Formats: sequence, structure tokens, C-alpha cells
Amino acid sequence: MLKNWLFLDKEIKEDVSFLKKIDSFKMFTTLQLKKITTILYKRVYSKNEFVYKKGEPAKMVCLLKSGEIELFDETNKTIVETNKIFGERSLLCANDFYLKNARATKKSEIYIIHKEDLENIMEKDTSIGFKIVKSLLEKIYDKA
Repeated sequence: MLKNWLFLDKEIKEDVSFLKKIDSFKMFTTLQLKKITTILYKRVYSKNEFVYKKGEPAKMVCLLKSGEIELFDETNKTIVETNKIFGERSLLCANDFYLKNARATKKSEIYIIHKEDLENIMEKDTSIGFKIVKSLLEKIYDKA
């Protein structure tokens, strides 16, 4: 595994290091994380900018690198902290919609993984697929 780490460029190393901080990705190898970095889309959101709105098709998973995101609807509000994942509901159902709004409460950097890209990697590398499903199930059961 160390051998693989030595040949990563600086940006990929930073992305892999970031992914390792997120609970859902802690069980992944460096090589698996490197594969996931190939589908990361990085975006900075301004204060009060929406990442997604309630009722929109759920098509992406978001990883908060910096800043703060507020998830809210008419009755509930939750703050997403740095190094946390949100929007993972998009992976659970084929034609699902977001149940809450996601809005930056301050300037925030988010790594986005589009559902279709992640599903392609999961099909090509079943060990990645297994770990993602396991992580989602753990998160669901932790909330129950």
C-alpha cells in the first residue's frame, strides 16, 4: 500500500487524505480512495447559496471539506460539520428526491460525487461497492 501512496501527485494525495477523514471512507484502502478521487467534483459555495433544494432529484453525494451547511425543511434544521457527508440519500433509491434543503451558511468547499459516476465505480470494483453499501447501512442503523 505504501508503494501506491508514493506515486500519487500532490492534489490526489490531498484528496485521499481528506476522504480518510470522513467516517464513510475510513475502511477504504488508499488505492480504492484514489479511484474515488477520479470522480470528485470540487465546488465552492457562497454564503446562503443552495447546494440543492427540497424536491429536486437526488443525484449527488456531498462531502463538506470546509465551511458549514444547513439542512432544513419547514420543521427541522441540522448543521453539517466539516468532514461530514450529506445527500447520501441519492444512493438509496433510483428516482429519489431530496427531503431537505441544503444551504451554505458561510463560504463552503464541497466535494461532490455524482450518483451515476459512483454507481459506475461500484460496478467496476465490487469491493468499493460493498464498502459503500456497508457504510450506508451503518449510517441508517445508527439513526434508528
